[in-house]
Amino acid sequence: MVIGSGLAGLTFALGAASHGKVGVLTKGEITESNTTWAQGGIAAAVGEADSWELHERDTLIAGAGLCDEAAVRFLVQQAPEAISWLQSLGARFDSDGGDLSLGREGGHSRNRIVHHADRTGWEVERAVSEAVRSNPDISVFENTFATRLLMDEGRCVGVQAHIEGMGERIFTANSVMLASGGCGKMYQHTTNPSVATADGIGLAAAAGAQIANMEFMQFHPTTLFHTQMRSFLISEAVRGAGGTLRNHLGRRFMYDYDTRLELAPRDIVARSIEAEMKKHQTWCVYLDTTHLLEPQLTHEFPTIYERLQTIGVEMEKDWIPVVPAQHYSCGGVVTDLQGRTSIPGLYAAGEVSCTGVHGANRLASNSLLEAMVFARSASYACVNERAEGTGKIEPIHAISEAEAIRIRRSLQKTMTENVGIVRTFDGLQKAARVIKTLIGEYDRLPNAPYSQYAVEAKNLLLGAENVVAGAIARTENVGLHYNSDLGIIE
Repeated sequence: MVIGSGLAGLTFALGAASHGKVGVLTKGEITESNTTWAQGGIAAAVGEADSWELHERDTLIAGAGLCDEAAVRFLVQQAPEAISWLQSLGARFDSDGGDLSLGREGGHSRNRIVHHADRTGWEVERAVSEAVRSNPDISVFENTFATRLLMDEGRCVGVQAHIEGMGERIFTANSVMLASGGCGKMYQHTTNPSVATADGIGLAAAAGAQIANMEFMQFHPTTLFHTQMRSFLISEAVRGAGGTLRNHLGRRFMYDYDTRLELAPRDIVARSIEAEMKKHQTWCVYLDTTHLLEPQLTHEFPTIYERLQTIGVEMEKDWIPVVPAQHYSCGGVVTDLQGRTSIPGLYAAGEVSCTGVHGANRLASNSLLEAMVFARSASYACVNERAEGTGKIEPIHAISEAEAIRIRRSLQKTMTENVGIVRTFDGLQKAARVIKTLIGEYDRLPNAPYSQYAVEAKNLLLGAENVVAGAIARTENVGLHYNSDLGIIE
């Protein structure tokens, strides 16, 4: 059984289907996932001037000394073959003279971003979902929300899930893949879609799985600051193509923060933007692409170009108002190179997992690659799993939607104010107290008719609890974790 229908979940399903029947549970439609929203691309050392060693070095530098080196090497060495596999499924990547057209993003020393214009995630999801739909050994259950992992003597033996219009059902399995995506909705401003509600973290935490590094929350430096299209992501590839950052005085301020300027790793760029906004007491900064030619912009960034036009922003004429927003969780359910978690029978891949690849900060465009590589590895490893338990339906505690709205908004406000790009010990302790109180309130509130929105609220609380606990325990500033009480990162 697979929980989630992003690239990780569907990759695992396609691999495991060679050895048996696979069921995919997704709480929305099959294409509703963070994968679909990914603009930039997939990092892979496939260019003539590139090598896996350089890709490995860049990943380790971005991870700020906390990467698992074996996991990084496994990832980068598998990258070219992963791209070929996607192409074999029909994924259409941009090419130039018969060779793959390779972009460049922050933290990369070479052009190595394989892409489909600025809709790479959409194209990848299209290819893998079509392959899944056409595979007779894979059954997809849409509008099916996983509410509990079935456990039998310490082993995961399946999933309890709520099927829209049918209620709670039991799905037993020899192995379960947790590929439920991210947790961005614990913040007020996120590039994530509405489905990113920490469901996998909630399920894993309730089952007792090991969870780590949740404090390393990546904020994308450049999301649109506009009332009509808040948090729309302006891909890092725009800066890779030459876009520059300016403050409200028109000054290119990245000269003050890092020698790599706009192509510094995301944590540095995001902190630089926040510092510049505080210095000048402004709500945003600006991404300047007016020096780039319109044909280049419309060719490389058609989605961004068209979306900006709908609000009257023309990339070749206007500066784009941008602000950082939560984007990606670098921590999660701890796995080995085969996707195994600390619970027998339970695997994890994609953003919900902590493979050790990202360390303290994810290198741009390594996420789709990680989802594929470790999900494929897990699909081979799970072949020998055998589970005997069946489990039984247990009631799920859901509160009223009115109370869930109140709790979710309180959580989002607390996380945004106290557990954002820059943190303090006082702020983190305040967040811990608020989250503990909200969890207690949720548990004490009376049962109400089942509501996915309400159960998601509990998952978000459990996810946030892990983020804050990790941030409090972290005694040095590294990568994405920056506590102003600890001083400046060297």
